[in-house]
Amino acid sequence: MKLDDAGLKEVLREEGLPKHVLTDCAGLCYPAEPGRTVDILFGLSALARSARLRSQIYAAMDTMDKKEHPLAQGLVTILESLPADSRARLFSTPLAEIDTAPKAEPDNPGNPGAIQILSGVRHFIHHPDVRNITFILPPCLFSAGPLYLPHVHAMLSNDVPDVTLAVAENEGKTHFVWSDGLSLTLVNNGSGLPAGFSHPRLAALPWVGGFPVLNRVAEVGPLLSSFGPATDEEIDLGTGRIEAALGLLSQIWPLAFHGLYRHVKALCILKQRGHSRSHSPPELPGTIFMSADDIERIGDLLCHESSHIRMNVFRLYDAIARARNPEAEAIGFVSPWRPDLRPLRGLVDGVHAFLNVCHYHRRLEMRFPDAWASCAIYERQKRNVMQAGITLREHAVPTPIGAMLLEEFAREEALL
Repeated sequence: MKLDDAGLKEVLREEGLPKHVLTDCAGLCYPAEPGRTVDILFGLSALARSARLRSQIYAAMDTMDKKEHPLAQGLVTILESLPADSRARLFSTPLAEIDTAPKAEPDNPGNPGAIQILSGVRHFIHHPDVRNITFILPPCLFSAGPLYLPHVHAMLSNDVPDVTLAVAENEGKTHFVWSDGLSLTLVNNGSGLPAGFSHPRLAALPWVGGFPVLNRVAEVGPLLSSFGPATDEEIDLGTGRIEAALGLLSQIWPLAFHGLYRHVKALCILKQRGHSRSHSPPELPGTIFMSADDIERIGDLLCHESSHIRMNVFRLYDAIARARNPEAEAIGFVSPWRPDLRPLRGLVDGVHAFLNVCHYHRRLEMRFPDAWASCAIYERQKRNVMQAGITLREHAVPTPIGAMLLEEFAREEALL
């Protein structure tokens, strides 16, 4: 099967893609036009999350509390009625991976596993593809605090004892109704919360450059804490720099700019520590942790981490390469970017990401010839990419798709 734009909906309807069907790695090395193979794999990975949630609900229903059972049954009914492309859109947010990650088998009513499974309801609330539904949200969903709603990008509270909450969608509007009389209605057109929105039980979270910022989302906390998350005030101070960096990227590398908005789903802003920092955790696919230093460096980080995001989703369907010698893999390989020895995939990731970084800085230098920092960074990373590329070609045994990618790496290295 040819994985091109015309075949996208057909592939999504099939709800799965055997690894041997992959025929190319288009859009992986550098950002490309929409509809390439890597874009299709993003949709397929989202579909896989919806399938996992459905399986988990089925497995947990027999041991759920009777008050929780109707919600579980309602979620299954919706999942089975929605077309595949709608389910892919619903489960394309970073929290979907956390909510559908493998869980221990539930063994008693009201257990934490069932609560985690039911938290999947958040992906159905206020999405334009979900119409004419009614949910009664059980109190267990709020036992650890407010519930993050990804399609609203806000925290939903229900912390008053004995108050129940119903969420209904009809005629293009989402209604939140609490049993103590409080209510809220939102237009369900995909535009998010209106400017200046305020409600005592739905707290809007910040956006930066069109990306939701997840710093205050509880489920993200364990992954973010060791990196030193920025405060709300620091996020506000960095907003202008990030937006300027995005504007600069749109000028010098439009394909990277548009690819960023297709593949990156959220940001977490880190404290500044005298040096730029970034990370793209696979547990939160599509999320970039990053500091907001100077504008040019922010663009560098965005290109670097969005490369990892593309690679992370591609590796779900193809391993790319393995080490020729298992003993050498166990010891690790010299990396020009790290003082410690790295597994072979670390070299693949390094060459991939820093080819993109080199491409960014070369375009930046062409746009601003006096950008001495970009020239220095480009030359340094060019040497690093070529050094790592030699090691990679010597020690890697690629898959058929991986061979295509490594050939593309070699061609791009020759052009540096």
